[in-house]
Amino acid sequence: MFSERQQQIVGTAIKIIANNGIQNLTTKNIAKEIGISEPALYRHFNSKLEILKAVISYFQIKMQPASEKLKKNSNALNKIENFMLEHLKIINQNPDFAKVIFSEANFQNEEDLILKMNNMMNQSHKILEAVVQSGQNNNEIRNDISSLSIIRIIIGSMRLLVTQWSMSGMIFNLENEGKQLNDDIKKLINEK
Repeated sequence: MFSERQQQIVGTAIKIIANNGIQNLTTKNIAKEIGISEPALYRHFNSKLEILKAVISYFQIKMQPASEKLKKNSNALNKIENFMLEHLKIINQNPDFAKVIFSEANFQNEEDLILKMNNMMNQSHKILEAVVQSGQNNNEIRNDISSLSIIRIIIGSMRLLVTQWSMSGMIFNLENEGKQLNDDIKKLINEK
């Protein structure tokens, strides 16, 4: 989807936002960091807004393996576990994602970015909702809690864990804490 240079531009934008804040993301700073001219940068993206949209798309592409885990043949609780742990593994390998994507303030002042972020979240929500509802229909997941609340418990807990990890300077093992979180969520939503 992205050329090699576009990936470099997007990666540099992510790094600048993560390390210096979105206010320091300029096409001039990106070009300088990469070692190209601003006009050369504009051959790949027409604007800073287009680069920010690409950041969201890049995140979606990188997170695709986590969504694929929901499509594997297994019971609903295992699918949810695989989804959670794969997300946390990818974020652990790409720590700047946590500082960029999970800071919605980075994107709240631009309608196109809000729409793109909402679409990304809605895709994950729909896939996860189908898994939860299937689990409820198969008596794997509690029926006395709405599927929407279960999804919010899962995604909200993951977001809080990632935020704590990022804000602590990544001092704890995200994947190990994610396994514990998953085990505890299973206890809460398991029908048995």
